[in-house]
Amino acid sequence: MHLKRGTKRSPSFLLNSVDRLGRQIGPEVFSAAQEIGPTAVRHAEQLLGDPALAISLFEETAATVTETLRENAASGKPAIDDLHSYLFLAFMRRVRRGKRTEPVFEDADERVWEKRARYTDGNETERSVFIDEVLATCDTVTKNIILRRLEGFSWKEIGRQCGVSSHAARQRFSATLQRLRKAFRGKGKAK
Repeated sequence: MHLKRGTKRSPSFLLNSVDRLGRQIGPEVFSAAQEIGPTAVRHAEQLLGDPALAISLFEETAATVTETLRENAASGKPAIDDLHSYLFLAFMRRVRRGKRTEPVFEDADERVWEKRARYTDGNETERSVFIDEVLATCDTVTKNIILRRLEGFSWKEIGRQCGVSSHAARQRFSATLQRLRKAFRGKGKAK
């Protein structure tokens, strides 16, 4: 077979029949995964920035869907109508969960710290100690709200996990930021 000039053959999509945890991927799920895999994994790569992590999460999701199908069949529950869509949605949920739990090292956070740095003459360690001291005055719920927000959780998720409304979570976060700003300004003037 001769290819025309300028056309590219897409690389074949390689998927293991066993995930990294040693769980088997069933034949029907494996077939669906082979069909949607290239598009789904490419999308996850853009979100995660790591092709190896994307394919690993895809294999884990396929194994989990296989277990779900087996459990549904054993308990007499109806079969999944659209396995392709179900697998894709489960994979995207898994990618979002993986993205949310990764450490937050975004440029925006660095810009915030650089902007706040003008209020202190100290180095990063001194700033961290100062922030820890200010946060030590916060109650447990407020600390959890701040940490979850920095981890990338939505206000709705934070409110649900901390037992407050999303509006209350946003208000507590904002009030704590205001206190930090005042504290930074006060410390900068004292030097």
